[in-house]
Amino acid sequence: MHIKNLKYLLSLIISLYLLNKISKEIYINLSQLKVLKDEINLLIFILIVFLPIFYFLTLKLIYLVNNFKKVGFYQAFQATIIAYTYNLFLPAKSGDFFRHKYLDLEITFKKFFNINVVEKLISLFVLLILVFLSYLLSDLDISKATNFNKLYISFIFILLLISTLYFIDKFIKKENYLKSKFIKFFLFDILIWSLQFLQMFLIIKILNIELNIFETVFIFGISIISGLIPISIGGFGVRDYVIFFLFTNLSIEANIFIVLILFNLRYLLPVIISFLFSTLNFQNEQK
Repeated sequence: MHIKNLKYLLSLIISLYLLNKISKEIYINLSQLKVLKDEINLLIFILIVFLPIFYFLTLKLIYLVNNFKKVGFYQAFQATIIAYTYNLFLPAKSGDFFRHKYLDLEITFKKFFNINVVEKLISLFVLLILVFLSYLLSDLDISKATNFNKLYISFIFILLLISTLYFIDKFIKKENYLKSKFIKFFLFDILIWSLQFLQMFLIIKILNIELNIFETVFIFGISIISGLIPISIGGFGVRDYVIFFLFTNLSIEANIFIVLILFNLRYLLPVIISFLFSTLNFQNEQK
């Protein structure tokens, strides 16, 4: 078996194993989905928040490649949606590398790889900052779930932040023009992550779960960071298990099944949009 196929198979097994493990531990009660009907306005607003998220993701892509090619908003938006879909099936957001081919950039893949890595590292750096600050400002006692105290967890975050900065600097040196773009990428990512965490906090409010904004950012942020580890299909299973683990061990009262449905809806809904774009493109090519 080809090594890539073997890795993909192992990732699939890990995702299915973790999802199966969760399904055996949680109580599935579909009748509680009626709470979504009672909070339909908030649910619609959560979906509407997708618009600015993908708007700023598209602008960020245009800014990322404008030194090589002037890309129109519509083409960049399509590339963003399609790459987002690939990320559901590939580990560590590696689906974003398909943007090189879709945008038909006249640069080597190695060069695009470098600038794409810088973009992703800056995004990770912002995510780590937001999650770490939320942890410091929250009242969560993580020692209930792990054997780590606050000082030890803070040390891990600081180490991750320093490591991420090191690699950002290392890759930026390969593409010097990216130095002038760092601040703008940083601001883009603060905005994009803030909107995504707003979605998650609204989910918490819909389900009447007693978590404040900082606790929400920490729990879901840790799950997203864990999902970036390339051991599963698009982070599925890993993210879900981390949420399940923290909710359970921190004694947070919630219907985990509904929480996971709404959390993963954020990942699956853009696939529908991507499918519509692909269908339209196929129809246009047939004309």
